[in-house]
Amino acid sequence: MKQFFDFFPVGLFVVAYFTSKDMILATKVLMAASVIQIAVFWIWKRTVEKLHLGTFVVVVIMGSLTIFLDNPIFIIWKPSIINWSIATAFLVSLLIRKNLVRKAVEGFLKQAPHLSLKMPEEKWAPLCIVWVLFFILLGCINLFVYFTYGQDFWVTFKLVGFTIINMVFFVGQFIYLSRYITEIEPDTNQEPQG
Repeated sequence: MKQFFDFFPVGLFVVAYFTSKDMILATKVLMAASVIQIAVFWIWKRTVEKLHLGTFVVVVIMGSLTIFLDNPIFIIWKPSIINWSIATAFLVSLLIRKNLVRKAVEGFLKQAPHLSLKMPEEKWAPLCIVWVLFFILLGCINLFVYFTYGQDFWVTFKLVGFTIINMVFFVGQFIYLSRYITEIEPDTNQEPQG
């Protein structure tokens, strides 16, 4: 269900754009959907993820500029700004020795307590650099697609293309990490209680 809400604003943005061919209207829909997304997460979890909050701030700023200046270029830059901000956060975390990629991976694995990750310490920094480069590349791809193929193609690519690129990247990351993931054997030596 969480994955649905992660893509909820972008999905509505795409639907609004292709039903109206109006980027300003689609931006208003994106902003409203982002407010709903934040509200639902707050009601559901009593917290808002930092990534959602950061994305929301960029959506509000770039969306407001798009609407008030009647120029879609600001909302088109939004994915690049978000991806480059994520890349910057990962790079800074590496420089201050608080590797956010490691925290993200270990946090994800906490949802599967039967799995254990034992990756050599020297592998974490290069992995973080890969994530930094990936998010920088995503930001560049966003602008390349818009300026090369135009607005209609860009809107479709924003939903479909970026989803596929992200899936391929994260499946690749899982395959890479899987060599360091082992299953924890349940402790069968415990005395039965009774």
